[in-house]
Amino acid sequence: MADRAAVRSADQLAVNGTSNDDPVERYFACITTCSLDDGECITICTEELRESH
Repeated sequence: MADRAAVRSADQLAVNGTSNDDPVERYFACITTCSLDDGECITICTEELRESH
């Protein structure tokens, strides 16, 4: 499932026309693609943020 969040994050960055290496920016881009009811997606985004530090 981590791939799903990564794809969403990459898609969101592509839509915004930016490519930022800032882990916090990637985290926020990732969680904005998640449904509020999809706790798994948000967890994946959080795990990706933790791994980047």
